[in-house]
Amino acid sequence: HGRMSKVLTRAMSTFDGPQKRMIEATLRSALRPTHLEVVNESHGRAEDESHFFACVVSEAFASKKLLERHRMVSGPLTGPDGALPFHSLRIAAKTPDEWAKSNAVPAAPKCAGGDGLPNRH
Repeated sequence: HGRMSKVLTRAMSTFDGPQKRMIEATLRSALRPTHLEVVNESHGRAEDESHFFACVVSEAFASKKLLERHRMVSGPLTGPDGALPFHSLRIAAKTPDEWAKSNAVPAAPKCAGGDGLPNRH
């Protein structure tokens, strides 16, 4: 079981699907990051693309509070209805100076379940 989890995690984090590519392109354009890492953290099949982690390092975050930084990351990704086109986005948003001091990011919390997608029977 442990071995299978490692293989599955690796497959999920390396899957380069359309949602992941859209997130990367949108954030590059909106925030001009000096470092950008987008990881598919979806559970289940690698191609599910429901949960993502975005680590964004940008000068645009200078003098901004955490909530404002998160809005700067999620805002360009939301649709006209204000919703993300996927279930979950975990964000680490740092300035280049903060990143130089520590590139550590908080670990992902345990998922409460669900993938944000309609039931597939």
